[in-house]
Amino acid sequence: MVRVVTYQGTEAVAGLTWDFRKRRPFWKAAPIAAEWSDRTAFLPDQQDLLGKPSLLSLLALSLPDKVNEDAVLFAYEDSAQDLYFMAIMVRGKPKLAEETLFDDRDAFLASVKQESGRGQVNRLATTRDLAELAQADIKVLVFEDLADSIQPVRVTGKLPENASETRLIAGAIGLVCVVALVFGGLFWMNRAEPERVEIPKVAVIVDRDVFEESCLEAFREGWPRAPGWDIVREGCATPEMRDPALDGTLRVKALAYREYVLDRSYNGEIARRAAAAVHEGTSVSLLIENQRLFSTKVIEAPLTELAQDGAETPPAPTDLRDMVAEVFLGHLNLSVSLPGGVGDRVRVEFRGSLEDALTTARRLPGTAISRLSRKGDTVTLDLSPLEPRLIPRSSFEEDPT
Repeated sequence: MVRVVTYQGTEAVAGLTWDFRKRRPFWKAAPIAAEWSDRTAFLPDQQDLLGKPSLLSLLALSLPDKVNEDAVLFAYEDSAQDLYFMAIMVRGKPKLAEETLFDDRDAFLASVKQESGRGQVNRLATTRDLAELAQADIKVLVFEDLADSIQPVRVTGKLPENASETRLIAGAIGLVCVVALVFGGLFWMNRAEPERVEIPKVAVIVDRDVFEESCLEAFREGWPRAPGWDIVREGCATPEMRDPALDGTLRVKALAYREYVLDRSYNGEIARRAAAAVHEGTSVSLLIENQRLFSTKVIEAPLTELAQDGAETPPAPTDLRDMVAEVFLGHLNLSVSLPGGVGDRVRVEFRGSLEDALTTARRLPGTAISRLSRKGDTVTLDLSPLEPRLIPRSSFEEDPT
């Protein structure tokens, strides 16, 4: 919940929820929000907050050192205001999350101790009194007095325009459009137009919600199990995804798959016959090799039309890597990289489940899943900038899958 508090004599806003900044059409008024680099905290219908600074930005400006290269936990309390505030900054920007306001001091102190001991932050920024209580094993920065000339992040936006002004502007725009239509019509009436046939096309992307749910449901349903075979890898892929596990597999539909290897204590011939028997008559297709089984299920991944204003400017690979690292911060054994030879993909690996990977990745708008697999306890998720493809509208309407 957003609160107005006082910090060193200045009213400030606390409890903001930070998200990625989205592109705004030039004709739309700026929303009421606090904007920090590529972060935005929207504050709809909060005209009374216009001009007020973000508390987190004031705290950052109170530090003796810049914190642009670290993950920093900010902890601030003021018992006179019943204010117990905690937030995280990553590489000089707010973490994509809600700033936390606690109701009581005990819960606040417990959370500060827990977060500073998880190994996910490099520094603790706090008051001198809290620094002594925290007993953190990381470097501690103590807030100092604000300088006279500071530029904190402030709530900005545009108040609703006067109705008469809006009508005047709309009228002027309308007059310009009418004049342009008249002269444009005269020009085209006197111009010979060559005959040509245009094929209407539509920009489409894979319906990510349907694909994700169908993938997870395929594994919830259960798979035939043959004795002597151990699961080593599983995942989901569309025909366009480049998953090494599916190399050499003919794919015209989206698939969920499982790969098994033979337990060497079993007789190979008997185990292969048993596998063929338990899969017969099921919805699972089976490829049997000498020491390996590969089973697949068809899942749903229909195409959906991308709205005209739905495409965003794709981030650079290094920017996307940083965004992914921030969103997945806190996952066990996390690794984020730019794998060579696979375009603009960013690869994230961690200990967890396919569902956890998909749920977390939904916080990254404008991205597409390029690989989703799990080997043992390690999930591999490749993300790339969303790139719609153009297809004839007639073929899309006939068969959107």
